[in-house]
Amino acid sequence: MKTTYLGSWSVILFVQSLLMLPAVAVDAQHALEVTLAGESSAARVVVRASDGSFVAPEGIALRKTKRGQAYFYADKAFRVTVPAGKTEVHLSGGLEVIPQSAVINVQQATQLRMRLQRWIDMPSQGWYSGDSHVHLHTGGKYPVNLQDALVAARAEGVNYVNLCVSNNLGDDIRDADLINGQPHPLSTDEHVLFFGEEMRSSIYGHMQFFGIRKLVEPQYTGFDNTPHENDFPANYTLAAEACRQGGLVTYAHPMFADQPLPFGDDPTAPNGAARELPVDAMLGVVQAVDLICYNSDEKRSTDLWYRLLNCGLKLSACVGTDALLDQSTDPLGGGRVYVQTAGKFSHANWLAGLRAGRTFVTNGPLLELTVDETRIGATCQRAAGELDVRARVQSRVPFTQIEVIVNGEVVEERKCAPPAKADSVQTEQFQVAIPIKHSSWVALRVQGPDHPAIFDGPAFAHSSPVYVEIDDKPIARPQDAAYFVDWIDRLLRVVAARDRYASASERQAVERLFRRARDRYQKLAEATP
Repeated sequence: MKTTYLGSWSVILFVQSLLMLPAVAVDAQHALEVTLAGESSAARVVVRASDGSFVAPEGIALRKTKRGQAYFYADKAFRVTVPAGKTEVHLSGGLEVIPQSAVINVQQATQLRMRLQRWIDMPSQGWYSGDSHVHLHTGGKYPVNLQDALVAARAEGVNYVNLCVSNNLGDDIRDADLINGQPHPLSTDEHVLFFGEEMRSSIYGHMQFFGIRKLVEPQYTGFDNTPHENDFPANYTLAAEACRQGGLVTYAHPMFADQPLPFGDDPTAPNGAARELPVDAMLGVVQAVDLICYNSDEKRSTDLWYRLLNCGLKLSACVGTDALLDQSTDPLGGGRVYVQTAGKFSHANWLAGLRAGRTFVTNGPLLELTVDETRIGATCQRAAGELDVRARVQSRVPFTQIEVIVNGEVVEERKCAPPAKADSVQTEQFQVAIPIKHSSWVALRVQGPDHPAIFDGPAFAHSSPVYVEIDDKPIARPQDAAYFVDWIDRLLRVVAARDRYASASERQAVERLFRRARDRYQKLAEATP
């Protein structure tokens, strides 16, 4: 038996000959058996053989990321067959776990033992990660079940997975019978699988529902050649029903690239952006916004969120990757929302923390923020003066700047040098006094370069706000309210141009709803700042 120690975290490799064989041809195939040890027994695995090919155990799905790296999930152990020569094995366990790698010169049947360890334990600090937007069954080519979803959640270190029932092709809505308002029985004390819903409109936007007790119908609207091709009802009606069931609503992939406003030259064209979000936020049926999604533009989505916050609306920062477990996509949890729970981790406590805004979103950096000792999501009541802002960021992917954001504007920026040693933990912290005159919201934003460990663009993290209330006055920026007056006017033109309703009264009902929200924004736009 040979024992090799690699790096300061001691990757322990036990390589043992299983069969004493004579010299073999270069193209011979050998078994490589790997046992997973340490704090996590599940992992995302990349095995690259000596011929450059990616391999997986027989019968296990081999998915490929957008970067072209093929991976599979393993629990406790796995066995692959590889040609003779140098074989690379890479293990990942999510943002809180140190990835491990080994290169083995396989010349015979070989056993390998690899150990995964955390570099940080967020649950011990009361923070639990989640993904609002994961699909189990979409008609993809890989046969998957709930055990596969649980292994993926464990391998990525994601505590809460909202498995979204959805479809927009006929009446084939998969897994709707699994929505019952309770975590699935396969859930554990550390990982909750919950069946929610993605409701899709072809012109109003897509929403995720957490914590619902039954499918909210119609499950989609406005898609050609389907039973629900009309643009009715508005998303508001469906979001209100999800709220009535005790659920929580977030909008998916709010903005896409090159869309200052998500309205093109053709008002009848379908669009998956969150075009009804300003209406539903103003009318109180949406509680969160997905700032990170594999299918959206994080900067534009965040800028839209800023404008809504500037209208006095409280919307939690959330993440939904739109990962498809039965297809070849980037993994769930590549971006994630961390929620601080009150009490132990549970479905109810996690949703309560999300609803209360005790969140931050990230694809790598982990952050902390207090404002006058007030934590993320809470409200600080005080007189005008200087705010005591304290921030801390830790990350295993490099970041280059930390920004304090007040009402959408950068008021303090700290440039950060990447660590001298690659793949080490970068830590930055500071304290700053920020002058403030009016009621405001304060948040922390972290940015950095792209990195092979990041699936969705450059390094990015953002906290939900700390709210600062001065003289009992609300947060209000008339220019942002005016922005949404124009936004809703454009949406009304879409409604009129498509005119895809069973009757004039249906269209008029949608128009009245939208105008109700528009009138509220108009009042804010006309108010004296």
